[in-house]
Amino acid sequence: MEFNCPACSTPHAFPDDQIPDGGIVVACTRCAAHVTLSRAGVVAPAGGRKSMPPGAPAPDEAPIEATSQAMASLRPSRIMEAPPEEPPPAAEPPPSVAEPPPRAAEPPPSAAEPPPEKKEGFLGKAGRGLSAAAARAKEAAEAGKRAFDDAADDEMGAPAAPPGLAIPGAAAATDAHWTWRDLPRAFLGVFDLRRVLFATAGFWAAINVFALLQWLGGWLGAKVAGVIATVFSVVAWVGFVGIVALVASVMGYVCHQVVVEGRASSVKAGIDWTKAHLKSVLGTPLAFVAVIAAIAVAEGVVGAVGRIPWAGPIVWGVASPALFAASLVAGVVAVAMVYSLPLYIPVIYNEKTGPKQTLQRLLGLFREHGFSLVGLLLVALLMITVVYAVTVVPAFETSRMLTSQVGASAMGANLPGLFGSAPGAYPAFLAFAMDPLPLLGAAGGLGETNFGHTLGGLLAGLLGASAFFALLIALFALAWYTAGCIIYAIVTKRAKPRP
Repeated sequence: MEFNCPACSTPHAFPDDQIPDGGIVVACTRCAAHVTLSRAGVVAPAGGRKSMPPGAPAPDEAPIEATSQAMASLRPSRIMEAPPEEPPPAAEPPPSVAEPPPRAAEPPPSAAEPPPEKKEGFLGKAGRGLSAAAARAKEAAEAGKRAFDDAADDEMGAPAAPPGLAIPGAAAATDAHWTWRDLPRAFLGVFDLRRVLFATAGFWAAINVFALLQWLGGWLGAKVAGVIATVFSVVAWVGFVGIVALVASVMGYVCHQVVVEGRASSVKAGIDWTKAHLKSVLGTPLAFVAVIAAIAVAEGVVGAVGRIPWAGPIVWGVASPALFAASLVAGVVAVAMVYSLPLYIPVIYNEKTGPKQTLQRLLGLFREHGFSLVGLLLVALLMITVVYAVTVVPAFETSRMLTSQVGASAMGANLPGLFGSAPGAYPAFLAFAMDPLPLLGAAGGLGETNFGHTLGGLLAGLLGASAFFALLIALFALAWYTAGCIIYAIVTKRAKPRP
């Protein structure tokens, strides 16, 4: 029941089911005026009117008389305080049209009965007591859940981060975590045309930078000195790894958000994130390359010394054990780089690490989960290889056969001549994209070549064959990078996104 205090017009609400048949007297929370309530409404004092709840039919115009004796008979033994419907508004003068009628005089209290004192109603005390008890119960439940989650994390082996670093995403053991059964989700990284095109363009640039620098270094090495070829080879590898690292960063960021976190992402967002973390993104793989490059340069210097007559071969023979050991170290570093490339972007993304911290974290992951990491990476590699062997490889072989047969019959001897005179590594790219054996059989040999064949072979390798090669690498790398994000989520016990 909703009503206004007849003395100060403060709105109140009182539960209908708590009004007895004989009525009840409540006290206004603002002015302490006593108001008698019945199930029909407010029983007004003599000369007053009955206040009905909102929406009730209009009452009879005749005033309801209630003597002080009748009000006393309706009053229960305990005065209950009606809780206000809303906080009382600021004090306003009562409306001048309808003045509240004066209250009927109540019989003075007898000497044996003390006057009723203003006190808190039963419902107010009970409500506050129940609220406090509910708050304490909720706090105790949350504390118990936190304790259970902490104990579960300890039992499940929650990931330990390096000092000063935190691993987000390590959730309670009650959540569903990533496992090796989720590795097939790695192919979700391929199912987006924009990602495929971006990865293909990035690998195409890396392949051609590498091929052109190797070609130029070999030409200068033959004209000037052999050590120049070694220097250009090192620069070519640095450029190749740098571009691949940028592509891996963008694709790793996007695939982590889309597959592992279940969020929408874009290539542009990946590029922006890579720019913000460029030092870590490039520093980590280039640290591996720097070790290999230093070993290559040292071997090149010793090889140059070996050209000295008489003494040179002796020096090289003495240094050969160290050279063999250094080459073995370079091989181990190269393998470590291959296994780390799918993992280092998730480490940087989740743990905000710099180049040195990323290397330390990767070493820590392999130290703590070496067997699991290598096993998961091998399973992912085998899975990707098998799936592509029955899907991508047949399409690729059909394309090679079609291009070789049609090209050989259409161009004749010019096509194998183009193969033979293409510079640098581009004959290998052309042989990858086209089978040269049918060409030679259809054309009857290479024939005579000229500069047109050389330039045509360069353009075909630069624009066609290398792009085809880059597409195949991009398809494989997208699944490989996504598998790395999933494997990182597995070893760090990351919770799956909720649907």
